[in-house]
Order: sequence, then structure tokens, then C-alpha cells
Amino acid sequence: MDTIRYYLIPLVSACGALGFYYGGDWVWLGAATFPSLMILDVLLPRDYEERKVSPFFADLTQYLQLPLMIAMYGFLIFGVREGRIDLGEPVQFLGSILSLAWLSGVPTLPVSHELMHRRHWLPRRMAQLLATFYGDPNRDIAHVNTHHLELDTPLDSDTPFRGQTMYSFVVSATVGSVMDAAKIEAETLRRKGKSPWHLSNKMYQYVMLLIALPGVVTYFGGAESGLVTIISMLIAKAIVEGFNYFQHYGLVREIGHPILLHHAWNHMGMIVRPLGCEITNHINHHLDGYTRFYYLHPEKEAPQMPSLFLCFLLGLVPPLWENLVAKPKLKDWDLQYATPGERKLAMEANKNAGWPQWIPEAA
Repeated sequence: MDTIRYYLIPLVSACGALGFYYGGDWVWLGAATFPSLMILDVLLPRDYEERKVSPFFADLTQYLQLPLMIAMYGFLIFGVREGRIDLGEPVQFLGSILSLAWLSGVPTLPVSHELMHRRHWLPRRMAQLLATFYGDPNRDIAHVNTHHLELDTPLDSDTPFRGQTMYSFVVSATVGSVMDAAKIEAETLRRKGKSPWHLSNKMYQYVMLLIALPGVVTYFGGAESGLVTIISMLIAKAIVEGFNYFQHYGLVREIGHPILLHHAWNHMGMIVRPLGCEITNHINHHLDGYTRFYYLHPEKEAPQMPSLFLCFLLGLVPPLWENLVAKPKLKDWDLQYATPGERKLAMEANKNAGWPQWIPEAA
């Protein structure tokens, strides 16, 4: 039964593909899954159950995502060429963008994240191709080599500081990830005795893949299809970093100290867990990045957040996010979970953010 839960991933993506296949206002079908899933995730009870799955069929959900994304773009191209989709019509233009952007972010990000942690070259290559749809084909480099080592410290661009808005985080996380990837690639090549400019540098692949997707769509589907693709990739990247924002928001850790159970936020929604390939069961993933998603143990005693969908909506209005969720949750984290050293770092972070010093003795 638990295996079936993960087929929500291809089901949601198939909705988007079918929408483009039928064309017309059906192009909104993919985007329409967002409010539906959000309402269910908010209303249904939290889910802390262990999963009992068939590994083969659970893994199959991951390998279906790339064909489904290719099909989605293929149906867009054929729909435009055959007249079923009119991108000159504002409603279809907007619906195409929002459907592609949403599904390029979720569930494509969680799937690519799962595959980039596999050891075999094939899933890792598929992860790179999937990440192209949300404009970050080299995401695995900084994620594996920086984020998993430096999370909750100033060395990690994937950890938003207290008081940082989701909007500024999208920019800082993107720039930080690209810079880290470029630096890591250069260092890797130097260790191999090669120039950082060697053609094996993955940053060349980064640029080529970012050009290739809108280029191919433009060639076969026309300029309007290419424009839809570019806008969708940009919005998808913002969605990806937007959801990423809530995994470690405001948390602190002393540099070089062990990663412990309280160093990530967990969002244990009944919908977002399977849809997100258990990425919201977050701290257990950080304790062992190679554990497959369906084997992750729900850490009920770890710090918990409300529905990730709800957090995302509140994050769009920073004062609501800070006052309704962030400050109360971080105050509890500082008092109940943080080590003495982390409490001092937390009060420094509060001071920088203009927040109250709720642990005066640690200030």
C-alpha cells in the first residue's frame, strides 16, 4: 500500500502532460494540481508512519519523471504546431507557463534530488537532466559537497539567515550554488592535474543544458514556445529555492560540529511526504544522504513545521511568515533544542535581524 503513495509523483506530472496533449484551456491542468494538493496537505493529519514498500516499484516512480517531463514539452510543441494550443491567447500563455513552472519545480526537484544522491552514473545523469527543467543542471555539485557538510552555518548558501525573506534567498541561494559549483569543479580538475578551463569542467555542461532546453523548444515550437520555456524555467527556479528556504530557515550550528537531530525542519504532511520523495523528512536524510527515500525514518522528536505548502504561501508575505511561524518556532528551537554554543549564535542572529533577545543570558 505504501508503494502506491509514491505514484502521486507520476500522477501529478501526467496531469500536466495530459493538459498539453488536449490543449486549449486544458493547459491549466498541471497548475490546478497545486491548490488541490495544498488543501489536502493542510487539512489531512500529520504523517509519521514508517514506509513498507516494494523498492523496485517505489524506484520506478523516480525513473518515470524524466520521460513525463519530456512528454510535457513534446505535447506543448505539437499542440502549438497543430493549433490546439494558442500561445497568442493570454489565458493559454499564462496557463502553459504556470503548469510547466510548477511541475518543473515539484515533483521534479524532489526526484532529481533523490537521484543525485544515488551512486550509479545513470540516475545521477538523469538528475542533471531533470534539474535543467528548473534551471539548475549542476545543482548536485554544491548540494552534495557544500550543503550536506556545512548546513546551518554561514558557509552554506542553502541556509537562510534569520530575517531573510524568501525573495532575497532565491537570489543568494542561486548565486551561492553556482559559485560553489564553479569553485568545486576547478579544485577537482586541479587535483587531477588539469586546467580549470578543461573541457571536462561540468560548468560547460551547465551552460549548454540551460541553452539547449529553450533552444530545442524554440526550434521545433517557435519563438512563443521558447519564451514560455524560459519564463517557466525562471519561475521553477524560484519555486525550488522557495521550498528550499523552509528546510533550514534560521537554524544555526557551530562550524565543524556534528550534524544532529535538531539541525533541520521537518514537514510531515500526508501529501508532501510522498510528493516530495520524503525530502521533507529532512533531518533523517541529512544523517545519511545515501539512504533511499522510502527507508527514511520519520523523526517525530525532531523540530517540526506546519504544512510546507502553508509555509510557502506565508513566505510570500514576509511579515506573516516571521510573526506567525518563524519567530515562535525558532524561539522554541533555541530554548528546547539548541546547544549553549548555538544559543549564543542564535542571539547574534536575532540581533542582526532586529529580533528580540529571548535568551538574554546567551546574548
